[in-house]
Amino acid sequence: MTIAKPCIIDCDPGIDDTLAILHAMGSPKVDVKAITLTYGNTNQENVARNLFTILHVLGKEVNAERLASLPKGPNRDRLEHIRTKKPVVSVGASAPLVSEVAYGEDFHGPDGLGRMHLNDPDLAPSDWAESLGLLSPEGLGKELDRAAGDMHSEKLYTLSKKLAHDEILHQLAQAEPNTLTLIALGPMTNLALAYDKDPVTFARCKQIICMGGCLDIPGNVSPVAEFNFHACPHSVHTILQATASKDPAKAIKVYMLPTDVTHQVSLESSVFRRYVTPLETPLSKFSTLLMGFLFDLLADRLNYTAMNLHDPLCIGFFIDLEHEADITQVGWHVEQRDIRIETEGTLTRGMLVVDRRKRSTKVASGVSSQTQVVLKADPERYLASMLYDIWGVDSYQNNEK
Repeated sequence: MTIAKPCIIDCDPGIDDTLAILHAMGSPKVDVKAITLTYGNTNQENVARNLFTILHVLGKEVNAERLASLPKGPNRDRLEHIRTKKPVVSVGASAPLVSEVAYGEDFHGPDGLGRMHLNDPDLAPSDWAESLGLLSPEGLGKELDRAAGDMHSEKLYTLSKKLAHDEILHQLAQAEPNTLTLIALGPMTNLALAYDKDPVTFARCKQIICMGGCLDIPGNVSPVAEFNFHACPHSVHTILQATASKDPAKAIKVYMLPTDVTHQVSLESSVFRRYVTPLETPLSKFSTLLMGFLFDLLADRLNYTAMNLHDPLCIGFFIDLEHEADITQVGWHVEQRDIRIETEGTLTRGMLVVDRRKRSTKVASGVSSQTQVVLKADPERYLASMLYDIWGVDSYQNNEK
């Protein structure tokens, strides 16, 4: 029997966050205890609306009447399992600790979800803001989204009135020490706020898995910086220096997935359109609209035919880290590095500085870190698992492009 391992997903739902959330919710190996929200790909209100939209559509995918019409088998069992997941949802930071806020809307659209809310203002459930109790519900429509159909949506969440950093500390205090993983898919502001408030409780986490940074390749928001780390470099500094805390009660373990590894794993538009679009399920219809925006943008601006699976790869790494005896046997390569981050530079904000020296008479400035950096993945292995856990695709061939 598969034992689902617990995690908290801290995220800023744009497009690749959407796939990561869907993968975590769809995998029987992942127990999503909470989803905490931060600004990032778009503003706080948009990321909250986007998360409720994602869970709303997924709730239609696992509608009880729909499942009753499906043949018995692994895919129906997978969908039934999703119905049991009720992560706590909590809204957190709306701006960086120190730096000026900068969003990723040029890539994810002005609503963070590929303009879907602009093209269809009734896409989100009508009570998303009112039920949360933190945001204004004004201007929202009352009709269910056309993309996923008008069937009933199962409620796949519970609500927390705590701010995200307080919810993170609450979850860690309730869990057994060294059992709960924090998966950070956006700026790490919520995590830094939690650590600064109560480092001992925060250090009860088993590990942090974060998507961010670039080591040996150019940045995607500046020549030297990746978006998440550029967005709030001071929070990254807080988390990295905690890996080398001299107080064992405040020390944490961090696995960093920089773009060096996430660029190795991509989803071709042709693969998506062959395997996902024809399914004609509520989730595949929604996904086709969402991914169609991104594939068109990538083709027009960069002449790319595929999207890199930045945030989703963190879910794949978490699954293998928790369920494989030796992750090197399934394609992962991890190295410990001493990494610091530039927090103030006009041209270098968010840049990672790696001490690559074997010997030196001069110690590097700043606080050292003991960061576990993921440098290699098995792209086809991850893609096959993601296609199945999200959409139930079991016919994907690893050698197919």
